[in-house]
Amino acid sequence: MDTPRPGKTRVTSVSLRAETLEAIRSRAGKQGVSSYIEEAVQRQLQREAVDDYIAEYEAEHGPLDQAEVAARAERIRAHHAAHRGDASPADAA
Repeated sequence: MDTPRPGKTRVTSVSLRAETLEAIRSRAGKQGVSSYIEEAVQRQLQREAVDDYIAEYEAEHGPLDQAEVAARAERIRAHHAAHRGDASPADAA
């Protein structure tokens, strides 16, 4: 059974390919399918918000320096890996 999540929830129906659903079930474990999908959608929404921010920034200031973007991304991966206890920052990608 799905574990409770903070915040208001609503029941909805989502159609997924059978293979996708089986993959989710095999990975979700005790977390539950709904929580797994909620977290995946939240990550996607965050990515889209970052994409929107970058597009707005570049429209105003010009293209980002890709070397600086890569350096900052590596610092973020290392930070997340350290806080998750991963052995290698490369694993956090």
